[in-house]
Amino acid sequence: MKIITRGEAMRIHQQHPTSRLFPFCTGKYRWHGSAEAYTGREVQDIPGVLAVFAERRKDSFGPSDFL
Repeated sequence: MKIITRGEAMRIHQQHPTSRLFPFCTGKYRWHGSAEAYTGREVQDIPGVLAVFAERRKDSFGPSDFL
């Protein structure tokens, strides 16, 4: 499975009314560049997961990714 844009993920979410959003990975990696830097990267396939997108988060430790 590849990381897609947030817009594409939201369209998939709207097409499946019973789907829900939840974190795949929270801040495991330091943020580098923009969301486009993560788009297209491979992530492990998990049964039931329709899409994965990258989002930037920031806390007291600095910026990190939120997949």
